[in-house]
Amino acid sequence: MFRSPWQSPLFVHSVAAMRGMLRLIPAWERHFIEVLARAQNRRVHRHLTDRPARTVLLIMPRCVGRRGCCPDIGHDLAASRDCRNCPLGDVARLCDTFGVRALVAYRSHIAYELARSEQPDLIIATACHDRMIKALRSVPEVPALLAPLAPMEKMCVNADIDLDWLEVQLRLVVAPRSRTTGRPARGDPIGAP
Repeated sequence: MFRSPWQSPLFVHSVAAMRGMLRLIPAWERHFIEVLARAQNRRVHRHLTDRPARTVLLIMPRCVGRRGCCPDIGHDLAASRDCRNCPLGDVARLCDTFGVRALVAYRSHIAYELARSEQPDLIIATACHDRMIKALRSVPEVPALLAPLAPMEKMCVNADIDLDWLEVQLRLVVAPRSRTTGRPARGDPIGAP
């Protein structure tokens, strides 16, 4: 069982109080949230050393898609694999390489419903800073590796993701699949079917 401080009401209230104070200086609040996300990611990686993930789910926010890109919400990103104009195509190809299922959520509450209904051993997700806190608070029982979205054109429009970070996380928890067999390319990897 994954243990997270986010399961403690005292911890959640302490974080809320700190954010309330830092809200006056947005850069400091963002930095605080990034520190919390890095601490979460370290906890998850430690958890995975003893309990390898067999199922991994990647959840992307809709704002990563570009105008005209309409992935099916809550459905696999496989249809975006050939898209060259949108980061979701890059994510779909990366997930295909590692045999990881990737879904898109229009709203944060849908992402949490997907997390609960899919019941993966691990979630990898990216979101804006305030939504990362909401995710940690809303689904504390599921190990989740989180990264903030890169800058966006405007709120919820044309956000970028750190594909290098995403690939590093996938390499740490899942072996790439062989192009010829579709099976894991090395050893007895985490995430193997």
